[in-house]
Amino acid sequence: MSGRRRAGGRGFFLATLLLFLASFTAASAHPLITRNLRVVHFDTAENGDLLAYYRLTLPLVVGRAMPRAVPGSAVPFAPYTVGRWESGVAFWFADIPEIARDAEGLGNMVLDGHLLTARGRPVPGRLLSVAVHPRGYVPPFDTPAQARAATMPVPWPPAVTEMDSGYVLVDVAIAYTLPPGASRFEFASTLAPGALGEAGTVNLFVDHRGGHTVYYRVAGLLPQPLVVAPGLFEGVASFVLAGIVHILTGPDHLLFLLCLVLGARSVGALAWRVTGFTAGHAITLALGFYGLIPRPPWFDASLDTAIAASIVLAGGSGLLGIGGWTMPALALAIGLVHGLAIARSLRDLLDSDGPNVIQGIAGFNLGVELGQLAVGLLVYFAFRALRRFAVAERRVRFGALALATAVGAVWLAERVPAVWAAVQGG
Repeated sequence: MSGRRRAGGRGFFLATLLLFLASFTAASAHPLITRNLRVVHFDTAENGDLLAYYRLTLPLVVGRAMPRAVPGSAVPFAPYTVGRWESGVAFWFADIPEIARDAEGLGNMVLDGHLLTARGRPVPGRLLSVAVHPRGYVPPFDTPAQARAATMPVPWPPAVTEMDSGYVLVDVAIAYTLPPGASRFEFASTLAPGALGEAGTVNLFVDHRGGHTVYYRVAGLLPQPLVVAPGLFEGVASFVLAGIVHILTGPDHLLFLLCLVLGARSVGALAWRVTGFTAGHAITLALGFYGLIPRPPWFDASLDTAIAASIVLAGGSGLLGIGGWTMPALALAIGLVHGLAIARSLRDLLDSDGPNVIQGIAGFNLGVELGQLAVGLLVYFAFRALRRFAVAERRVRFGALALATAVGAVWLAERVPAVWAAVQGG
């Protein structure tokens, strides 16, 4: 009797976890890129200095950890922006005259907002050039040569009379003189967009020194220093970590993975399902990175709907006890859909690192595989521990699958109208 109570408690915990995942987001585990962006290319100047070419969204540069605007009061001031209320929401638009008058001031904010240290000592920087680009007039930033050209000052386009600050990019070139013989350095930032850009910050650092290109992808505001050094391992490791984080922070992804795990009756079956899913994920992720995926107007809405449908399909398969090679094949097919979703979210960021993104794709997918296996094995062995309470285990498994399927069905119902609206609109 007491054993069944303990099993029921675990079932309640799983139900609570599923409800939390459902409430986390009803939109998508793979949001569109509407975030603060920081891309930095590191290169070597002819005199041996370290050259850093920055590309940042304007809110990240000027936000200064601004608190939320309070309805009924004035919109808080942020440099180089003009704030106003629209339909009860605070917006900050680019202050075009101020940017035209003093773009160098923006460059100095970028310079002051980043700290580079080598051998334990701060390395001062020298501002070289600044350029500000509104959406529709943004030059490529894929290589050091393109980045250098993008930082050359240009006049604000006369046709652009208003632009939300989130769609303005600040490109800055800064030179640092590292200590003799130093190649490794630490890079941190004090910039914080606050209310101007609360959607989160993604970062890509591309180190072109040492004869090969190394990529570092991290999330957040960089209060803790990132170690940058020539060497392939560090760059790939950052993408592996990004793949793991993607699994652990994606509600859609976790819910689908839970359905796969709950339907597996052995570790081997679990491994085949997870690997099949990762294989599909990897294929479409790579195709998305290289721009080989069509994106008609209805594409994104259909993708979100297909992800919700995949949860219903995986959950229903588990409830019906479908096994054998059917599930790895199904996981492969559904992995193709999920890969399209993450490619949609990251393509704009990772296309910025130049043509050589193979190690980034491989590292990211390795992280996806490791994250899925870790979560999958944790859930699998948790349920295996319930097997001595055979009736309770079956009930908990069935209840968890039913609840996961129901959550997926709710998301599916919410997303179908968006597909119809997208098809009707274009």
